[in-house]
Amino acid sequence: MTRERYPFESSGDERQRLIAQARLVAPLTRRLIERAGIASGMHVLDIGSGPGDVALLTARIVGPGGTVIGADRDPTQVAFADQRARAEGVTNVHFVAQDFRDIELSSPVDAIIGRLVLMYVSDPLDALRRVLRNLRVGGVIALQESVIDYEGPVLIEPLDSLAAKVVEWFRAGFKHAGVHPRMGLRLFGLMRAAGLDPASEIDMLVPIQQGPDGALFSLLTAVVRSQMPAIVASGVATEAEIDIETLEQRLIADAPSTGVVGYFNSGHVGVWARKP
Repeated sequence: MTRERYPFESSGDERQRLIAQARLVAPLTRRLIERAGIASGMHVLDIGSGPGDVALLTARIVGPGGTVIGADRDPTQVAFADQRARAEGVTNVHFVAQDFRDIELSSPVDAIIGRLVLMYVSDPLDALRRVLRNLRVGGVIALQESVIDYEGPVLIEPLDSLAAKVVEWFRAGFKHAGVHPRMGLRLFGLMRAAGLDPASEIDMLVPIQQGPDGALFSLLTAVVRSQMPAIVASGVATEAEIDIETLEQRLIADAPSTGVVGYFNSGHVGVWARKP
């Protein structure tokens, strides 16, 4: 990846999409946090916090004796996450508007957590090494990243459905933006290259959805809505062809009587390591 471009627009719709996505992968994220040993009373840095889902989940796990700092470079995301924390009564978390690679905390934390972060940075190994300066010796880092296959088959059934075409649209948008496609599978090696000793237990979750009765079509539409500029710039489809305001209705109308089943994005791989 020679450039760095987050392929989603910052908007209210995008924040709601991220929250819906977070609900799908929350069980694996919680499992990763617990297996990494992140527990009550610990002080944690959450990188690439977005609307705050991972930070809020972690804050509840570490409890009132612990703290969580959530870092995101988008001030709008940070303001939204702060508002969510206040509304939910979570007082042991605060958010900062800063690129996680530039953060230098006054005191090192016990743990670093991040979900879907390194896949969007130009140099993942450099980013990992830089954030590790904020982790105490013996502390843990737990990361969760995607595995996107740009060339492989679309895991949608039936394959001749509009839903399968829509998945091709946003895969093309990801590729155009330069998103690292196999970051989940690279996590273990990256941690070793950064001087860490990652645990051999690696988890992967693939969120399978169905439509029209389930959430598949609304999720597909939300991804495309937030990723429209990257999709159009890739040349795979025009705004007129996408017609975002009617897309979900067209997905429903196109679905066979037996329905459509598939994953809307990719697998999520979790790896953790301790800082020697």
